[in-house]
Amino acid sequence: IIAYSTLSQLGYMFVAAGLGAYWIALFHLMTHAFFKSLLFLGAGNVMHAMHDELNIKKMGGLYGSMKATAILMSVASVALAGIYPFAGFFSKDKILEVAFNEGAYFLWFALFIGAGLTAFYSFRLVMLVFFGEKEYIKYGLHPHEAQPFVIYALLPLGLLAIVVGWFEHQFEGFTTRILARYEIHMAHSIEVLLIAATLCIAVGGIAFAIYKYQRGGFSKTWEEGLLYKLLSNQYYIPKLYELYIMRPFTILSQFLWQKVDMKVVDFTVDTIARTIYKTGEKSRKMQSGNLSDMLRWMVVGMVVLLLLALFYRPMA
Repeated sequence: IIAYSTLSQLGYMFVAAGLGAYWIALFHLMTHAFFKSLLFLGAGNVMHAMHDELNIKKMGGLYGSMKATAILMSVASVALAGIYPFAGFFSKDKILEVAFNEGAYFLWFALFIGAGLTAFYSFRLVMLVFFGEKEYIKYGLHPHEAQPFVIYALLPLGLLAIVVGWFEHQFEGFTTRILARYEIHMAHSIEVLLIAATLCIAVGGIAFAIYKYQRGGFSKTWEEGLLYKLLSNQYYIPKLYELYIMRPFTILSQFLWQKVDMKVVDFTVDTIARTIYKTGEKSRKMQSGNLSDMLRWMVVGMVVLLLLALFYRPMA
């Protein structure tokens, strides 16, 4: 989930860069670095506590035994959702303003919907892992909080996930020494309206996730629907990738290994080596160390050289 959200945020960065707002793309890269690294490290704490279990549906209720990790990951999730005054708000909102400013309304709408989905799946993760029923009991797991020094190492990231967005102007001044400056020209009322709309959909995504997963998630009827299956199976892209790329490539690799590498390349190399070895073994008989044998081979050599000189002498 966290890795897929990184792909989503990279999409925001590329939109900003594609529209010429390079410093804003880098600004989102910087803010994203802090709260996303906090999420990954917090996930590491959870994985360690759950004995490397990755299925979040086997977790739940971990807040009771992992309060510090739960709070830190919640802070990071709020920042990822882009809620004011957390870091993600300043950079993500800026990218939406860029898209609207450039008249790329389709991109703006896609980013706008993405903001709501980001907020939803961020808190879906929080709710399924840290709240609700303690599903891990069924599997005989006994989770525990990470060591204090691990939590202390996460605190600076938690702080930066909140405050780093406040240094927008300093970051702009630093990056635009090299990169082109990008300025947004729109009425203040429109800017406020865009910010309010983005905040509303983000808060709505969080509220919807909390509401749904406090009540046990989506109904069985919804989970059996086409849209839910499409989303839960990641648009079937991994399955298509495995079916049409990985499997053919594996078959081709096995063919090249068994038929070409083993039977052509290795056979050629082994045959050359075997021939050289056998030739060397046979030529060793010439080096017997016996004086009469050496004289005999010397005479043979002289005869061969004389014959070569006779047949290949220059024409007069």
